[in-house]
Amino acid sequence: MGCVSDRSQDAVLAAQSTRYPTHSQQKASQHSRSGGSSHNKVKFGVALSESVKDDCLPSPLVDMLVYIAQEGVTTTDLFRRGGNPTDLKLIMKRLTEGKQIEFTNYNFYTLASVIKKFLLKIPGGVLGPSVEQKLLGVLELDNRMEQYDTIHSIISGLPPATQQLLALLFGTWFRIVNHCEYNTMSSEAMAKSVAGSLFHTCNDDPHKVEKAVQVLQILIDDFGVANMFGRKNIQYFADKTRTGIKVKEKFRYEYRYPKEQGSTQCKYHFNTRTMKCMV
Repeated sequence: MGCVSDRSQDAVLAAQSTRYPTHSQQKASQHSRSGGSSHNKVKFGVALSESVKDDCLPSPLVDMLVYIAQEGVTTTDLFRRGGNPTDLKLIMKRLTEGKQIEFTNYNFYTLASVIKKFLLKIPGGVLGPSVEQKLLGVLELDNRMEQYDTIHSIISGLPPATQQLLALLFGTWFRIVNHCEYNTMSSEAMAKSVAGSLFHTCNDDPHKVEKAVQVLQILIDDFGVANMFGRKNIQYFADKTRTGIKVKEKFRYEYRYPKEQGSTQCKYHFNTRTMKCMV
């Protein structure tokens, strides 16, 4: 089960520890859909909006990420090591045709390569040049709380299906790096492995790639922080993958010293709204 490390003053608001059925126990129901349905087809090389129906992602794409998040997190070098090229082409072909795929027939490296290929082939990237630049600009903020607020504002302004995809991606990567004692994948290693697939504008600029890696590390390490990624998105990932995850809120403290009084006032803030005042 994934967890969030205590890097600052945190309050654990919710924790799901129930054991849910694994993908292998659910695969019969997940793969019983008839092939050929338009929403069972994953389109490569087109804008994400063209693959979305009723604000929902294609079912096979969701199922693949769910399978990786549930059963692949201890795989060594996942998303860093390439998969089988022949199987990669076969899976992509079947996905575009809407045909059934039994994920257990393929190794996790190949499935991860399919995900990266899907992201890489989206014209302009899943984020788009404008959003990529906004995220890179987060590094100019010195305060981590301000970084969270800015990232939250950026993510919440994206289309629902894009938010869902990002939640599945970063939730999966979050779970993987929290099993690094088994898979050797730190958040830095993961960020370096997927930066080119997400930040298309950085591929030809080494300096931008370095900045993209730093931003991705924040997003991966602190995926469980509700006031960054959004409680709704975190819950979406937890519900879809049926995995336990600790949801944390991070708060800011502001100390004010009255000019005439000798006492110290401490105001307790959540985001920019005062939640509680203590004297």
